[in-house]
Parts: sequence; structure tokens; C-alpha cells
Amino acid sequence: MSLVKKEVLSQFAQDTIEGLGSHPKTISSKYFYDTEGDKIFQQIMAMPEYYLTRSEFEIFEHQGKEIATTMTKGSENFNLIEFGAGDGYKTKLLLQQLLNTGVGFTYYPVDISKNILQELEKELKAEFPQLEVSPLNLDYFEALKTLSKLNTNKNITLFLGSNIGNFHDHEARQFLDQFKHQCRPGDRLLLGVDLKKDPRIITLAYDDPHGITAAFNLNLLKRMNRELGAHFQLDNFSHHTFYEPISGEVFSYLVSLKEQNVSFDTLDLPISFEAYEMIHTEISKKYSIRELDVMASDLGFAVQKHFTDTNHYFVDSLWEIKA
Repeated sequence: MSLVKKEVLSQFAQDTIEGLGSHPKTISSKYFYDTEGDKIFQQIMAMPEYYLTRSEFEIFEHQGKEIATTMTKGSENFNLIEFGAGDGYKTKLLLQQLLNTGVGFTYYPVDISKNILQELEKELKAEFPQLEVSPLNLDYFEALKTLSKLNTNKNITLFLGSNIGNFHDHEARQFLDQFKHQCRPGDRLLLGVDLKKDPRIITLAYDDPHGITAAFNLNLLKRMNRELGAHFQLDNFSHHTFYEPISGEVFSYLVSLKEQNVSFDTLDLPISFEAYEMIHTEISKKYSIRELDVMASDLGFAVQKHFTDTNHYFVDSLWEIKA
């Protein structure tokens, strides 16, 4: 098997070499989302334990008109940019409400999965033929660089689904600060954030009894086998996660169940594992409303409004960049 030459997979190889060669070992969660990972994540969103998607869907279903009106207030034409667009399941509700406002806009879905973007564009053209769609197959930071190259319309950016939770707090602040400096005063951000709640509810969303989240995590090893010629034996690894309620962080790992070596056909990368050594694969941070207010103020954003679901499990927070 030859190493795939696509740029994203070349980056995957480089990140694999760096991550598995570090101590502790790590693989970025952005590599969850290949074609197989996309399918498994659809299953995760349908789980009864995975409240995040349902909670944000409820917000858009019942408050979408108000969100759209508040977002577009004072705008004539704007760029609607969505980081981590995924399948657009929830966003379609908001897109309909935005189209109803009569304000002109182009939708720029951003995702590192080319497959999911192609599916999304096809569906949107069928469901919303009047909608202008321009997908961007980039990661978040590459997408930020393109913002300044777009037209001079106001930017309204969606960062939904608690994607901001994939960063540690200091990383989230760095990301949002960089975002702010790529935009102009008056540009807006709708930030979807998972809120702190009963730790038992959060734990089940990331370690479900059906084994779906475990399959999602283990797919990282399958992807390395498929694309990088690795020889991971999946039975030799297990999924492990835990929630730390003070920091609000969920940590996910792949655990080596025994001492073992793993070789790669395409990389000069023999990897040794000690028994019960872990590969860190994901962080998912939860916030309180107060923490969001403080972060927004510290970074130069003005909070326009917090939109929460009835259980107060989730919030879509609308921020505007201060002049």
C-alpha cells in the first residue's frame, strides 16, 4: 500500500508520526472524520444518551426565528460561514429562518471531511434551490485565513455542536482571539456550547452502553490501518473516557491492553506500547454561562443573547465583535 498523496492524508501521516512519537501519545480528534467515522458519528447523534444534538436542535426549532432576526439585524448582505458544518442536520432549520428574513447571503460550510461537504451541498441544492452555497474543504485555521479574502459583506459565523469544546480553555481563547482579528467590528459569531450539568449525564454521552462511542474512537486505529498501512490489532485496545466536573473537561483515550509493537508499511515508524499505555484522542470541554460571559468580555466580544434549551443542557450564544 502506498501512502495516499492527498494533502490532508499527508498531514495525517505527519501528525501520526509526531503524535505517536510523543509522551504521552496523542492523535488529533479531527481525524475521527473519514467516511467510516462520519457514519459512526451519525449513529452517535441518534443515541438516546447523546443529548447534545437534540438540545441544539430544540433551540433552533423553537427559537430559530428569533435567532435569525437577531443575527441579521442591521445587515443587508452577509457571508454565513459555518465551521465544522457536518451534515447540516441542525443548521438547515436556521438556514430556512435566515432565508425567510429576505436578507441576502451566501452560505460557506467549512469541514475537513470532503465527503460530508459533498453530501451536504447535494442535499442543500435539493432542499433550498434558492440558497447560494460555496463549500470550503479546510480545517478551522485555514478557513480563518480565507475570511479576509471574501467580499466586504458582514461575516456571520456559526460554530455549533460544541465544537469549541474540542479545545482546552486557553486554546479556545487563542482560537477565538485569532478569529476576532480575522474579522471586522460588527461581525457576529453564533457559538454552540455544551453546558456543565450532572456528571452522569455527560459521562454516558461519551461512553455509551451500546459501544458506539467506543467504535468511533477505535476507528482512528482502523483509519491508520487503511490509509497509512498500520497493523493495529483492535482487540488489543479499548476505549476509555472520564469527565472532570471542575474543569468541565471530558477526556477520551485508546488504551493498549498489553505490551506490544505496531508497525507501518508506509512509514518508518515502529511504535512500542507498554501495557495500559494510552493514546489521548479527544477533549470535550463544558462551560457555564458565567464562564462564557467572562471569556467573551476578556476577548473583546459583546454577548448579544444566550439561547438555551428547556433543560439548560446547551446554549447557542450570539456574540458581536466590539468596535
